[in-house]
Amino acid sequence: MKKIILSALVIFSAIQLNAQSAGNAVNASSTGNNIYSNDSYGNGYIPYQQPKGVNLNPSYNSTITPVKADVMINMKATSYVAILSVTQVGETIEETDSMMDIRLNNVFEELLKVGISIANTHVDFISMVPKYDFESTEKKYSKTFNEVPAGFEMKKNIHVKFDNHDRVNDLISAAAKAEIYDLVKIDYNVADMDKIYDQLRAKAEEIINRKVESYDRMGFTVEAQQYGSTQGSVYPMERYMKYTAANTTVPKVKPTKPGKEKPIEINYTEKMSTIYYEKVPYNQFDVVLNPDMVEPTVQFYFNLTVNYKIVLADVAKREREDRELDLQLRRAEIHQKIKNAGGTVNNNTTVTVRTK
Repeated sequence: MKKIILSALVIFSAIQLNAQSAGNAVNASSTGNNIYSNDSYGNGYIPYQQPKGVNLNPSYNSTITPVKADVMINMKATSYVAILSVTQVGETIEETDSMMDIRLNNVFEELLKVGISIANTHVDFISMVPKYDFESTEKKYSKTFNEVPAGFEMKKNIHVKFDNHDRVNDLISAAAKAEIYDLVKIDYNVADMDKIYDQLRAKAEEIINRKVESYDRMGFTVEAQQYGSTQGSVYPMERYMKYTAANTTVPKVKPTKPGKEKPIEINYTEKMSTIYYEKVPYNQFDVVLNPDMVEPTVQFYFNLTVNYKIVLADVAKREREDRELDLQLRRAEIHQKIKNAGGTVNNNTTVTVRTK
């Protein structure tokens, strides 16, 4: 699982990024992987692409042209769910379970002090497995390690729901007092997503209509042929990237006589890695709603594409006249058939049929 790294590491990242306008991450070699694992950021991750200029070459299509509207909105979460991982080891099952309950109760008591009730928590049982260790047996000419039972290991997760993101600090403090230090992740929840997508769809339709109006001003008439849409969301956990703020030089080597080169061994020190939040870039959207957000948000996006047939205004007029003429001829033909059958047709296209 991907983890949200808090405390000193995030503070250091903020100091580094504020030190200059571009930031160290622009020149860093980002791997796109979690700082503690090799897992990718997930299928929803939209990587940053270094800009290479813009394409100003127009494309022409005398028949069908797609008109697109891409919109996005940044939404603050309406609630959060933090998951804490708890591991307890004991010599017996009863001892392990009892010690686990004590630690969980300590967490719940601390959460109550900061206004988070037990009703907003859930304990998820993960595993209970025996532990083994090795005992050594030494003989005159040999030494043997034998695996023997060494107790039990229990794992549980605590799910904690809260509405204010600032409660994360209270949660970490409460967990630390119970010797719980593993914050697995924080889920962002957004209510009424259907209303959010309705808002994005309405904005996309407005953009489509505005773009179509430009064709009218240029003397073209457009006719809608077909349309398609897509929608989705990107959560903060998918948008954290990693880089290493360091500049390493190559050591200088003195020249030696041919045939007397000494092997060179270079030992590099471990560099500190930093993670930071990388929002979905705005430059691929026509409109971004709620753009000025400081904290990480859930980003909802919507695309509407309508294929239009483009014709000249006079051509469109002739086509309408031809269709109206065809309709009149068809109507006259039907009226004649009604009269031949003995019926009558008045000016309001009311049909009367005589019966024998």
